[in-house]
Amino acid sequence: MTNYHAELSAVMRSNPDLIFWNDGYQELDADTIAANKEAFDKVTALLTKSVPNFVRFQNFKPRLDGSTAIRCQTRWDDSFRGVTYIPLDDFKPESKTWIKEQGL
Repeated sequence: MTNYHAELSAVMRSNPDLIFWNDGYQELDADTIAANKEAFDKVTALLTKSVPNFVRFQNFKPRLDGSTAIRCQTRWDDSFRGVTYIPLDDFKPESKTWIKEQGL
């Protein structure tokens, strides 16, 4: 079984450009995304398997309490997609909020 927390944490540590303290709707610039394409692809593959209604990865978001969240777009219903912040700790296998692989 994949340890999503370990894998996502490793990507974050090895690609610090993906850690972004966005203010509102700010996004990573295209050059940063292109320079980190392999990391984006890896995170996208992990989130596709583990986040219901996942659409696209945006960045790792530092929190004031020292934790990190994953910022991504998800489908909220058939007609709307919006930003979702998922605490990185929610991807730990022992987390009560952990959702097992969807088998995609």
